[in-house]
Amino acid sequence: MLHINYLILGAGGTGACIAGYLADARKNVTLIARNQTLEAIRRDGLLICLGDETRTIPVRAVSEEEYQGTADIIFVCVKGYSLEEMYPLIRRAAGPETVVIPILNIYGIGERMAEALPGIQVLNGCIYISAASQRPGVIRMSGKIFRIVYGRVDGKKDNPLLFQLEKDLEEAGIEPVYSDQIRRDTLQKFAMVSPMAAVGAYYDVTCAEMKKPGEIRDRYAACIAEIDSLARAMGLRFPVDVVQENLHILDGLADDCTASMQKDLKRGERSEIDGLVYEVVRMGHRMGVPVPNYEEIAASLFKRLNKL
Repeated sequence: MLHINYLILGAGGTGACIAGYLADARKNVTLIARNQTLEAIRRDGLLICLGDETRTIPVRAVSEEEYQGTADIIFVCVKGYSLEEMYPLIRRAAGPETVVIPILNIYGIGERMAEALPGIQVLNGCIYISAASQRPGVIRMSGKIFRIVYGRVDGKKDNPLLFQLEKDLEEAGIEPVYSDQIRRDTLQKFAMVSPMAAVGAYYDVTCAEMKKPGEIRDRYAACIAEIDSLARAMGLRFPVDVVQENLHILDGLADDCTASMQKDLKRGERSEIDGLVYEVVRMGHRMGVPVPNYEEIAASLFKRLNKL
């Protein structure tokens, strides 16, 4: 049995939940956090709330500057616009056998990271979870779904470290998927989070409105279908009816749930709109695939954000 040293970059909803669940299962975990979040976790532990239950989990939390040593697996759980800030730490924390797994909302991020981090093994990955920071050190989960999908772009499954990761995630109560079709599987996840972010921001609504039959739900389904068309143009075939699958996932989310991009836009903060919305329009243009719903949403949001 391999004993993995985990390093989690980012203490938002995604990173904190991965760190908390693994630490609660007595795995060796270090969480990189900043400022008030770092202080709160050190003082009070990490609080994860799901329904009426709150779990207080002691987690080793340090700043980027404080981290010493070599990690076996590094989960990268920051926003896309903060990714490059993590490269110096990744280079310092990675050894010859280290595996880096980006868990970001933006499609194809693993390939981009691999180009920027030569000599370091970077996989692709995604996560199914609905979780957000309520306040520093406190995370609210909006549903029980918690699944991590990871794999190599070439489909090879021959790394003992990644098979041990599979076991560790299971023991921690996280559903693991060690994929041999990671480009397809991460695009399938993108086909959920991107339409949810785009439609939620366009109409300024929560999941409750997207669940109701009518224009908003239809628009959400249409955006999923446009990504399905992009996937087919890329030679990828989803193993499910992705529209119906993602509508089913949507219906299982809490009514007050919104995508993090939508939250960031409402607060006037930096967001992942470029990778989640504008990039879909660019992909459509590159591949000659019509994406009229995305084009309308992108144009509207661009005007709104730039006050045109």
